[in-house]
Amino acid sequence: MDLKNSYSHTSLRPIYAGSGAVASISEDGTILATPLLDEINIIKLSADATVEGLDHTKHNASQILHKIENDDEQEITALALTPDAQYLCYVSQAQLLKIFKLSTGKIVKSMKISSPSYVLETDPTSTLLAIGGTDGSVTVIDIENGYITHSLKGHGATISSLKFYGEQHTNTWLLSSGDTNGMVKIWDLVSRKAIHTLQEHNSAVRGIDFKLIEKKNSEDSLQLITGARDDVINHWEFKDVTNLKRCKLLKTIPVHQQIEACGFIINIDGIDDDLIYTSGGDAVLQIVSLNNNSIVKKSKKPLEELFIIGVLPVRNFTQLYLVFSDQTLQLVDLKDTFSNPKEYIEVVSSLAGNHGTIADMKVVGPNFDKLALATNSSTLRIIPISDVDDSNSVSISTELYEGHTDLLNAVDATEDGLWIATASKDNSAILWRYNPRTTLFCKYAHFQGHVSSVTSVGLPNVMNKGWPEYLITASNDLTVKKWKVPKPTDRFDIEIYSISSSEYTRRAHEKDINMLSISPNDSIFATASYDKTCKIWDLETGELKATLNNHKRGLWDVSFCQYDKFIATASGDKTVKIWSLDTFTVVKTLEGHSNAVQRCSFFNKQKQLVSTGADGLVKLWDCSTGECINTLDGHDNRIWALNVIKDGDIVITADADGVFQFWKDRTEEAREEDIEKEKLKVEQMQTLENYISSGDWTNAFLLAITLDHPARLYNVLKQSTRGVATNLYDEDGNKIIFNKELDNVISTLNDEQLLMLMQRCRDWNTNGRTHSVAQKTINCILTKYNISKLSDISGMMKVIDSILPYSQRHFNRVDNLIEESYILDHALVEMDKLF
Repeated sequence: MDLKNSYSHTSLRPIYAGSGAVASISEDGTILATPLLDEINIIKLSADATVEGLDHTKHNASQILHKIENDDEQEITALALTPDAQYLCYVSQAQLLKIFKLSTGKIVKSMKISSPSYVLETDPTSTLLAIGGTDGSVTVIDIENGYITHSLKGHGATISSLKFYGEQHTNTWLLSSGDTNGMVKIWDLVSRKAIHTLQEHNSAVRGIDFKLIEKKNSEDSLQLITGARDDVINHWEFKDVTNLKRCKLLKTIPVHQQIEACGFIINIDGIDDDLIYTSGGDAVLQIVSLNNNSIVKKSKKPLEELFIIGVLPVRNFTQLYLVFSDQTLQLVDLKDTFSNPKEYIEVVSSLAGNHGTIADMKVVGPNFDKLALATNSSTLRIIPISDVDDSNSVSISTELYEGHTDLLNAVDATEDGLWIATASKDNSAILWRYNPRTTLFCKYAHFQGHVSSVTSVGLPNVMNKGWPEYLITASNDLTVKKWKVPKPTDRFDIEIYSISSSEYTRRAHEKDINMLSISPNDSIFATASYDKTCKIWDLETGELKATLNNHKRGLWDVSFCQYDKFIATASGDKTVKIWSLDTFTVVKTLEGHSNAVQRCSFFNKQKQLVSTGADGLVKLWDCSTGECINTLDGHDNRIWALNVIKDGDIVITADADGVFQFWKDRTEEAREEDIEKEKLKVEQMQTLENYISSGDWTNAFLLAITLDHPARLYNVLKQSTRGVATNLYDEDGNKIIFNKELDNVISTLNDEQLLMLMQRCRDWNTNGRTHSVAQKTINCILTKYNISKLSDISGMMKVIDSILPYSQRHFNRVDNLIEESYILDHALVEMDKLF
């Protein structure tokens, strides 16, 4: 029986999570820096993540250029990438500023700052870095040379925003800083003084921006906007750039949202109006006209409760990355926004810093190169997976589909990958349809009728008419429902079907229903419940056919076999049970997980089963024997989601930390490697025998220690001393233990070989028949190596400690033998006296 038992894997891990620091991006939009707790990822974004007019049919994985690990394990509080992407500056909770040079991949400067910092800002020339402290200080650093150029004090609260303004080849270099009390200061970096203090806000200032207004018939003016969490924008003007002493408040504009970022909109052809953007509360980006104090355009408010924590302008300020509180980045194109007659600002593409807890997933799309996710979010997420092929690749491009108002519990897909069903805590299910013209999914039908959270959903496996004719849902209201799906047309712009009446409703269990599964021929379906039972139902009528009752705790999953009448159930009692659908009895019980089994699935034409558990392990089982043939370890948390592709050629698992593992079958390769290893081992064994026969102890020893075969290594050492005279010394006066050549070889071993040899000595030393070779080897090692070197080898002292008791026992035995020999000598002398 050909069983699949060896898998290699690649990981897809979160790149942005758990930190209050806002991501940073280069001016050209190609290099992204994101914090991940106490680490930082520097990523080269793929073309599909950055270009205008995203082509959803092609995906190229972004590449991780650098992964910076913070040695002090303190969370990153702020970071800033220079516009030219030459340096990354970041601060941790330990109040350490570090400057990382991307070209060398090394930290070139590290310095202690006066207080914690949550705001960093670089100037447009990538020369200066401003650091805002919680003590109200502002420090300016020369990035390349790593020294402080300015130390500015005057704020009485935590610095909450910073912005540089400078004109090359002039003496106009300004820095504006805002604090949590609403104060804004304008600093002249040339004179090193505060030239203006503005106190028009009453809460934290989160956005500041400058704009030069060039005038033909008069002096150029400089405009300034400040935005705060008091929901207003203040518009200021310096009448004369050559004389910045006069600063006038032009107007205060209420924007009806808590502001986390704001800025001028520039470099957009055909736009004469003085436009700015604001963002923050309600996760909405607004474009506001300064001329008429009105909102020109805005993005749609997401159904999920989010907010925008930052805005990253790229490509000469013609595009913006919106950074959301769930660490999702959405790209909007301002050029397209003003040329598009649509009411709302459209998103060009989305990047996911993390996906949170993955509750369920299914491979979808016409080419089966996408993965639909049910996460702890109300938004359906679909990510590309065809480009996940190595450890440096990171697939962060994400399609986001809104429809539900509460987080998703489950997702299912048809065999052709063109229809997706989602189940949500909002008591409803949604059916999504693939649109080949846009290469996106669109909402097709909304099923509402349950009075509690919909926990699972099932689509037919057989589609005789080319579309799913029904939908099965299970809910925490303890019922299952079958819904009729309206016949689709060729049009994709039709109104979404809203369905509130099911074909039948059956009360199914006494406790929550965690999973349902439909049989391969669509004749029956099964439900798994926390009431410890699995129930089998007639799909057409909804009548109960059998109750499977043998588990000791609640069930998390149920899965049909594709090739025979078997069904598997996964339970909180740490077992998987395989049942016969003919007799409804247990055929096999699979035991091995140390915690609840969350998911299970048959593969390899029913011969095997894969299971995942709350212990973070993936186990492969032989269904015929019930034995676990391999355990795959790649997760640190509970594995909620499992997907088997191509009958087990690929297995995808995802856990509560949002980590994906893509397991690829390499059983054949492993077998070929084992054959080659065995062949090589036989050849090496023969070579070893030849060395021993010819008395080539040096090569025999080296080969024996390479093979790590204790018995053969012992024989080499033992036989090397045969016929060799004792009490021999080399030219340096050192006693020869084995022979001159072998002693010299032992003196050249590396740390790993030394540790292994001492471990063998430890084992030989426990036996009275082999301890003499062990003692000679230890003597040789102690003679050839300094004891301080040996003690520095990891694990060596533990081995030595285990050698000492047996050595002492051997020495005591020798002492006893010597004492007994003296008694014999005394007896012989006394006997001589009698004669």
